[in-house]
Amino acid sequence: MKKFFVTIVMSVLAIAAQAEKIDSSQFVAFYNYTIQTQDGEGQDVCDTTRLALLVGTRATCCTDILSYNKDTRPSQEMTNVFMMHHSNVLTDVEKSEVVAVEPIYPYRYLSKEPLAKVDWTLTEDTLSISGLLCHRATSKLYGKRWTAWYTEEIPSSAGPWKLRGLPGLIVKAEDGEGTHRFTLYGTKNEVRDINAIGNPEYQKLSRQKLMKFKKKTLGNARYPKEPTYYVPKDADHVAEVNLNGTMYYVGMNSHMMLPQKSHVYQPLELE
Repeated sequence: MKKFFVTIVMSVLAIAAQAEKIDSSQFVAFYNYTIQTQDGEGQDVCDTTRLALLVGTRATCCTDILSYNKDTRPSQEMTNVFMMHHSNVLTDVEKSEVVAVEPIYPYRYLSKEPLAKVDWTLTEDTLSISGLLCHRATSKLYGKRWTAWYTEEIPSSAGPWKLRGLPGLIVKAEDGEGTHRFTLYGTKNEVRDINAIGNPEYQKLSRQKLMKFKKKTLGNARYPKEPTYYVPKDADHVAEVNLNGTMYYVGMNSHMMLPQKSHVYQPLELE
């Protein structure tokens, strides 16, 4: 088991080493991402993880902090990454394209779409966040209303997830229901490769089809108590290891973590 797991990790790193570089980051922005949701018994819970946004001149890449740190050790944060269903998102401005990869056991799904134009309404409202003078803006993206606070003190139009297009870096963003929230907690001047996202093992779906698939499977009432209820019994996974109440699934090309009980799925996209 251990030998096989090492082989998997080495294969993943080898694929990463061969990845096509499309840009280099000028700096990295770090965000806390939280989701207000409920557990299987209907009790309110808040899921949280950290994201790293690599910002280049041509492209940005928003990924979870564990991928950024290349940390593959089983942990609660790794469990949260899979449970919160946050996609790694590459925004290629030069190609006007967004590529997203999301793990939904037992596969990783890849979707490509044209770069969406976010029509922000700028306001005169200001707020100091972590010592940065921020301005408020509102918009609608994929069926959700968003309020964002951006700072012109960091001259970049980038932001977490697929949020972008303001006259300064997005410092904080929250959807209209207060369910999803991104909050900047730091920046770092770092030159790091921004690579194209792709792997022949990824399942390719359009964004719309992936959204419908998630609504059907993750949105099912059974999901919080049975996170793998929809997985065929003969699914191609090699081992299941119980780690402190969390099932650690090792697959042929990747490893995934899922709690034995999950939380109610809260979609980022409604349309």
